[in-house]
Formats: sequence, structure tokens, C-alpha cells
Amino acid sequence: MAQKKVKPTKQSEEFPEAQRLVDMAHRLSGDGTPKKHAKGKKGFKTKSDAYLNQVPILGDKGVIYTTPQSGGNYYFRTWIPEERKYVRKSLRTSDLDQAIKLGENEMLGILTKLNTGHKVFGLSWGECCEDWLMHQSERVDTDRITAGRHSTLKTQVRRWIVPYFGKREKIGGLDRNSFYDYGMYRRKKTDNLVQDVTIRNEYTTINAIARWAYRRGILPFEKFNVEEIRIREMPRRDTFTPEEYKVFYTRMRDWVKDSVDGHEIYYRSVIQNFILLKSNTFCRFGELRLLKWHMVKLFHHEGANLVELSLPAHICKNRKDRQLVARGGRYLERMKDLSVHTEPDDYVFMHNKKRSVLAKATFYKYWRELMEYTGMPEKTGKHLTYYSLRHFGITARLMAQVPHYEVAKFAGTDVRHIETHYEHLDMTRMVESATKSFTIDKNGFIVRD
Repeated sequence: MAQKKVKPTKQSEEFPEAQRLVDMAHRLSGDGTPKKHAKGKKGFKTKSDAYLNQVPILGDKGVIYTTPQSGGNYYFRTWIPEERKYVRKSLRTSDLDQAIKLGENEMLGILTKLNTGHKVFGLSWGECCEDWLMHQSERVDTDRITAGRHSTLKTQVRRWIVPYFGKREKIGGLDRNSFYDYGMYRRKKTDNLVQDVTIRNEYTTINAIARWAYRRGILPFEKFNVEEIRIREMPRRDTFTPEEYKVFYTRMRDWVKDSVDGHEIYYRSVIQNFILLKSNTFCRFGELRLLKWHMVKLFHHEGANLVELSLPAHICKNRKDRQLVARGGRYLERMKDLSVHTEPDDYVFMHNKKRSVLAKATFYKYWRELMEYTGMPEKTGKHLTYYSLRHFGITARLMAQVPHYEVAKFAGTDVRHIETHYEHLDMTRMVESATKSFTIDKNGFIVRD
């Protein structure tokens, strides 16, 4: 039933507040609830001298109107509550029917964007990158990438890629050449200490974001034009020489002995065994940190304590199962004596009180303490990290003339990687080969001296 209009009285004109309350009472339904849409809609202005000839469109979702200055031309207007902004657009026509049609098209386009999860005023660069990181997090959950890889991507994106433009830069303002000078920006920010291979890796991440955004209709192109970077020689990470490693593990024993209480003894002992096992198995940091007892088999061979590790794909960087046999069984025997929890599904390197894997922050904290205690950075002039242990283990096997194929298989990488990153070791062998002497007997056979 149509609501009866209340005619203003002399008293209502003298007491406007009372009249407002009367009007509200008339808008109430029988049960005292305001009628739906009783409140004025955003975008539709009543009793306005600036918004003339207003016509609601698509069930009051938007409105078209003229203004005193529009010369009879219509405008479109609607309110976007999610972004708390108005959309306003000139329809460039004074014909009402044409204006209604154009306004409905505008409104339908906005509704389509909203229904597909897009923002009407455009996604910011920061929001786009965070959405991409969320997508990568889902890939971790489905074993497409490792948690360690996701952590690396977060560092690249939040520390460098987003700040390059600023998190509020709109995606619509980017073009194919927007990242061309990113490498220059990185070099300036780090006083030219950043390596080309690092910038190239970050360019790869940038274009991974671009492809993802293109597939979702956020970007109109799927690749940014970037600086061409040619890596003529792969940078070598710092590692120990055999002499430096001997000094290091000897000083590490004193570091454990100098613990001040039981809490510190436990954690320093855990880190000590982790380091020694890592050097012998040259596993990656994440692989060894997530090692569980059911992945471990200890045995003896010719008087040596050996370990067989069965690493599942979900903790390996290349997402492939890997088995390896190495020295270092005694370090795991120590961990069995040290740890309270040694059930098959327990982590080898565990928290002292909680039944959970030791946090990465704890590993890094004690590594910094150990570096300070041993003085290795000052003595060697090197930046030594947990990766240096893997590097040392691989180097030691190659110097022992273990074939590249076997080393690559144990390390969970390919032969080409070994040849590229460790080719400097071949020079030592070439020198040894060059100093070997031989003679040729009368029958033409080589006789080595």
C-alpha cells in the first residue's frame, strides 16, 4: 500500500525536529521496523540544486543526472561502499534514453568488476603483490614450492619490488617499461654491492607476478621489459678451506663447553650437531631442519658410522625424493641421546620444551653467536653462512675425486650446476695432471713414472 504523505502544518514549520520525528513514525511499518531502503541511497541526491533531472537506473544501483553547468548533458554516478568512493562519469549526451542506456552499461561494467573480485578504482601495486604472495602460499600448501622458497619470494617482494614504486601505486599506471630501470635502483640502494645474478632473479619474480596478474585480467600485458643481464661468470659463495674448517669445528667445541646453563648447552649442542651433519651430508638448510627420525637409518660400514637419509619431495627444493648415504652417523646418535622426543614422526632438531621443529630464527641466532665466538669472519675475511657448509661438503667430495654425477645426485642438483659452480677445482686437477710424467717404450706404450 502506498504510504500516505503528511502535509506540513504551521506547527511543524515552527518545530522542524518534531516534524522529523513524525515523518519517521510514518515511515515505520506495523511492527516498528523501518521499511527497506527508507534511508536515502548514496549517489541519489534529494532536494539538490546541483543534481538535476535525476533518474535511477538498474533498480536504484546508480543514477544519471544533469547539472546547472552541464548544458543539458547527463552524468552517471554511483557509490562503491567497499572502496568508500563515488564513481562519476560524463555520458556526453543530452538525450535521456541514450543516457539511460549508457548509464546502465557503466553500472553493469562496475558490477562485473566487483563480482570478479576486482576493485573499481584499480588494484594498487602493493595489493597485487600481496595477492600474488597469497597465491604462492597456496602453492606451498599443495607442495608446488617449498616454504623456504616462499620466504625468499616474500623478502624479494616486500623489501625491494613493492618499494620500487610504493605500495599505493595503481596497477593502471604501469606499462611494459615500468621496471626497466629496476636494476639501476637496486644498485644505487646497495652501493653497487648487489650481484647481477640477484637482480636477474628478482626480474624473474617480477615477471612471474606480471603473468599471474595478466591471467586474472589485472594487467593488459604478461611481461615487463627488463634490463638484459648476462652472467659471464657465476659468483662463488664464500666457504671454508679445509684448514679453516678444522679451526672452526675445534673452536666450536669450546663454544659448547662455555655454555652458562642447561638451556644453552642444549641449543648449542643441537646447532653443533646440525653443522657437523650438514658438512658431511651437504643437505640444504631446509632439508636438514625438517628432517624426521623416520627419514634416518644409521649403520656401520668398515668401522665408520654412516647414515642413510631418505628425503621426501615436499622438503626438497627441486621437489624430488632423494636418498643419500654419508658419514655423520655419530652426530645423529648424539641427537638421540640429547632429545626427549625420538619417535618416527618427531623432528631430529627440536625445540627444547615444545614438540615442534626448531625455529629458523633460533638457528640464525646461534650461528651469529658462533661466528662472533670463533672470530671466523675476521680471520678469513669471508661472509660465512649455513650455505657455506653445503658448499664445503661438495667441495671436499670433488677434491676427493668423487665423480660429478655422484656428487650432484647426493646434493640434489644437476651435473651442470656442479660443473658451473665448482669448475675452479678442475684447475687443481689440471696442475696435478700437468706435473705427472711419462715415457714411451719401444713398443709405443705409455709408462707412467
